[in-house]
Amino acid sequence: MDNDYFFHCRGCSKPDKEYPDKETKCNICEGSGRTNIGFCNICEGSGEYVLYAKPIAHHRWARADAYGIYTGLYCDKCYDDPHKYTYRKDEYYDPAYAGERMEPDE
Repeated sequence: MDNDYFFHCRGCSKPDKEYPDKETKCNICEGSGRTNIGFCNICEGSGEYVLYAKPIAHHRWARADAYGIYTGLYCDKCYDDPHKYTYRKDEYYDPAYAGERMEPDE
């Protein structure tokens, strides 16, 4: 696993190169720490911020099963491979939502 990056695919350990393991210049205040209305609330006035500060659920590789439960970070290639991504993607069958039953009630 490449330790120069924060996020890695859970299936193949490929790093997401958009998120390096270092603080970078804030893209809102461009490193000055101030905006036109005062201190920058993204970097809290420091001028630098960590790119991974957004919630992991909003990462482009964040995957969830049919119930919406977070299953991990999987790149597109591993997500399409049923041997690497073993979670169900389709809806689970639940007879409670199936409408009328054909067999008689006992």
